[in-house]
Amino acid sequence: MSKNTKSVSLTFRVDKGVLEHNNRDFIAKNVVRERVPDNITYKKENLREKYHELFDDALKEYNANIRADRRIPDYYSHIEKSKQEKLFFEIVVQIGEKDNCGIDAEHFEEAKKMLDEYMKAFEERNPNMKVFNAVMHLDEATPHLHIDFVPVCHNQTRGLSTRVSLKKALEEQGISAKSKKLSEWQGWAEAEKKQLNEILRKHGFSQAIKGAHYAHMSVDEYKESRKELEKLNKHINELKQKPDVEITQEEIKMIKNQNDFMRSEIVKRDEKIRILSKKAGARFVPFEVYSPDKMQFITDELQRSNIQFVEESNTLYIPDWATKNCCAIAAKYQFPSKSTGIHDEIKLDIDTLVYSCENFPQLLDKLREKGYEIKEGKYLAVKSPNAQRFVRLKTLGEDYLPQNIEKRIADRDKFPKQVQARSAKANETEQRFYSTITQTVIAVRTFMFRPQKTNPKKIYSFENDKEINHLSQQLLTMRDFNLNSRDDIYEAAERSQKKIDDTLAQIRKLTEDMPTLKSDIAQLKFYFSARQNNSDAMNQVRLAAAKEVANKYGITSAEEIENLETRLRLSPTYISSLKNEVSEEQMKLSRISDLVHTYEKIIEGNYIDNLVAAERERRQREEKPEEKKQDRTPDKKQAI
Repeated sequence: MSKNTKSVSLTFRVDKGVLEHNNRDFIAKNVVRERVPDNITYKKENLREKYHELFDDALKEYNANIRADRRIPDYYSHIEKSKQEKLFFEIVVQIGEKDNCGIDAEHFEEAKKMLDEYMKAFEERNPNMKVFNAVMHLDEATPHLHIDFVPVCHNQTRGLSTRVSLKKALEEQGISAKSKKLSEWQGWAEAEKKQLNEILRKHGFSQAIKGAHYAHMSVDEYKESRKELEKLNKHINELKQKPDVEITQEEIKMIKNQNDFMRSEIVKRDEKIRILSKKAGARFVPFEVYSPDKMQFITDELQRSNIQFVEESNTLYIPDWATKNCCAIAAKYQFPSKSTGIHDEIKLDIDTLVYSCENFPQLLDKLREKGYEIKEGKYLAVKSPNAQRFVRLKTLGEDYLPQNIEKRIADRDKFPKQVQARSAKANETEQRFYSTITQTVIAVRTFMFRPQKTNPKKIYSFENDKEINHLSQQLLTMRDFNLNSRDDIYEAAERSQKKIDDTLAQIRKLTEDMPTLKSDIAQLKFYFSARQNNSDAMNQVRLAAAKEVANKYGITSAEEIENLETRLRLSPTYISSLKNEVSEEQMKLSRISDLVHTYEKIIEGNYIDNLVAAERERRQREEKPEEKKQDRTPDKKQAI
């Protein structure tokens, strides 16, 4: 390497892609507001309109040659709900670090030029990656690119002839899968990093640190990484103890790179938990739960109590102060019985269908599809597939009378219209929550979610839906604390945490000062008593010390000691009131932290997808016992 060659790091990674952040629709704390106008916007197109531009012709062709029930009205909405494909992908490209390429650093302008060169040739190299949003951020610590694109493949025989597919798009560009999952992406990332290295060399730079495009690990992956790291270290030590074994420099480099990667991922994991802890205003601690049903029960109760948590695999991360709450909730959990009562089963099925039907006859038809028998007469009766007798609807309660079910169906659009009306008067941040509530309502209707009630004693409705109620609570939090923007939310969390810290510090000081105050009062009483009684020389040293105490408080007479005694007497009461203030502030912080957590999930763009996925998993769990039962039946017959 030439002496004149400058060494800088290179980062190429995939992110979730938050367009609002990229386009500065909201300003994060790490952004220097005065420098926002310096950002370079290469493209800023509406994603939905981009979808119309790319896929409308193919969609029209597809719908013309498919039966009516399989037609796709809107391809954007179709992909939005898909679990196989994403609406778009984002890469983040950064050259250098703050010290060498930061805003005031030596190589800032050069890093900016190199990123610009990379961006301008990106689409030419990648004709299947249709960029709709691209920006270079110059208002953070280090210049970097956010490139958002839709991967498009052509001439497909299944589905649309032109459709979204990262794998197929990369294959069209000559990058094919080899063995591992997502190896197309990895191969493409390596090819793009080669282009970046070419640009570096062109400008007299070289890569110092290998970039990464790895996503955050799960809890299980994190644990495995620690084990793998231990294995690698053990392997290195074993090799060191065998001087007769020939090891190439390439092998040493490979092992070192693996080691470095494992360490970096562990650091990332710890940093993630640290950030969450800071946002919540408390240290987060792990709470392991191995039953999926028990996990669901605990998380529902935590949401109802406005306690923030992070769920990953079989572990919950909760604020340390909420550990007792979580243990108490877990103790309340009861494993479900093998079957619910027939009446409860029928009511649950009706509640599931009532908001997805146009009228009462359609609801009866859907009950028949589920295996129900319907008896119409003076009193309408139904028999579930698991029952031996018919049950009259009137025995289920007043809410399940045919006329009242019809009223519930007729009023099904009342709540969504109310949400729409409120949304029209709301600010931009509130509108995100109202929009998510509307999407949740649609998801409940479309996928016929099993009713999850906020209040089990009341009939199911959108107002009594746990998920919708949780979103509504976030809006209530915003209004209770006058939070109108993302910045307001985060600043409120910081203020609340500062108040808690300051009050706790005050409590500690008062608690620590009480013994000293008690001792000082005793000294003051001795001082004024000794002065009055002309104390002998033996007490002169003690008297001098007591005089210093009197000077400290500015007390000149014995009568003034009463004020200190009152202060001492009231200190426990005052400390108790301060503790109450801390508890109230912690509840406030918990609500704001929950708001932050929910808002971040919403802006990630997959909030509804996660709800649908959770519902599918629940149904799969319910179906498994039946499958096992069916599998056992032939064995029993053979045994007979």
